[in-house]
Amino acid sequence: MNKNHPFPGILVRYKSLSSDCYHTKNCICFSSDNEKTHEEESHPAQNLALNKEGEGETPDKKDANGEEKEKEKEKEKEKEKELHEIYLDDELHVNLWEIGNDSLSPFMDIGVMIHDHKLVEEVVIDLPWEVDRKDIVDLGVKLNSEKSVAAIFNEVVHYDSLAEGNFTNISFRRNGKDKKPFCLFRLNPKSFEVETITLGDDSICSRILIKLPKYNANAPVKDQRKSAYIRFRIKKIPSEVYTGRFKQIDKALISSIIDTRIIDFRINVLRGVPEELMHSNDNLSFPSNLKIIHCFLTTIRDEECVSVSKYYNGYRSLVDEDIWNEYIKFDNSTMIKNEKTINNHLGYQWTAKAEKDEFIKDLNVLGRFSKKTSNIWSIFRFVVVVILLGAMGSGIWETAGIIFSWPINFFSEHPENFKGVINVIILLLISAAVYYIIRNHRKKEKQKT
Repeated sequence: MNKNHPFPGILVRYKSLSSDCYHTKNCICFSSDNEKTHEEESHPAQNLALNKEGEGETPDKKDANGEEKEKEKEKEKEKEKELHEIYLDDELHVNLWEIGNDSLSPFMDIGVMIHDHKLVEEVVIDLPWEVDRKDIVDLGVKLNSEKSVAAIFNEVVHYDSLAEGNFTNISFRRNGKDKKPFCLFRLNPKSFEVETITLGDDSICSRILIKLPKYNANAPVKDQRKSAYIRFRIKKIPSEVYTGRFKQIDKALISSIIDTRIIDFRINVLRGVPEELMHSNDNLSFPSNLKIIHCFLTTIRDEECVSVSKYYNGYRSLVDEDIWNEYIKFDNSTMIKNEKTINNHLGYQWTAKAEKDEFIKDLNVLGRFSKKTSNIWSIFRFVVVVILLGAMGSGIWETAGIIFSWPINFFSEHPENFKGVINVIILLLISAAVYYIIRNHRKKEKQKT
């Protein structure tokens, strides 16, 4: 990690609608009575009666089969309530895309499933670099079909294209029934606000505040969902935030180079986060019902994943090439438009998943990747180095032979008889010199560590 970036990752938190509430035990924000009262105040007509279309209607009389019709109405009402009254667990989805070759690469997509969006005013993202507002793009408006949403969630999707304004209702279709319903928010440019924070060591962080839209008071109850999902893209991610590269010291002397990098990306990990960034944030809280954190790293397939952390969940090829090619082009960047295929990339996945009755806090993405590169220039350079080293070795050997032969030639009448002894002495001296150099190098390396 580059020292100019104060921590290697991101923090995702919620700003509550009630600035005076810190979500302690028996918090009024999570009171069912409070929520019921809020619904009755917002939708007095709908709470009296619901017809099949979900419109308010006050029954004033019953026909001869009134009791049976009441039961049918109750059944219809239960069916209508079945979806919009379900809460989903909080989830975080982070995708790091190393696509393209110019300065706009890489980019990052962040998706947040919000347990109860009515209690959240803003989603707050802290990033360890300076972000330009124009580099933030909402993806909700682009996820406008079942095909595009299914690519994100890897599920069969029921997409309600009739939803209006900032809301689109989505649910997963399983065994012919809709499950896990939520609302996909379509955010506008005014929904995003960026604050720049300068820390004491002159490093810079950015805080993105995402204002969540709220249902209109006239919105039918049947169209409302308890949980909501937002997804947006941040371009121009400094790669030093999450990766550190190093190569062999002798790379100039060999024909191929092994480029090794360490991926270290942390989601909601407080270790290493400057304390001053956390000060005066009493109205911000981490997702309290967080069940899953997914992190995907999509990179070129000629890299080898050498080792990974315990949260590593495997890798896969992006075989649905058309879907993903369209997805990465959502923000119309020139860099992404020029990327004709994603088939030569692999997606590596890390997942932290809570047990049945537990919740999770964070995810630490750690991996070691290596890539072997070679080209005509490196091969030519290696051949030249070999020739030069051979010539230097011959010259050193001849010079050493002349130096050691001089006293023997001076004192002996047959110096050729001592040629073998001279070669042995030269070899021993060269071996001693090499051993001395290697030993000193190891001592220096130990002192560094």
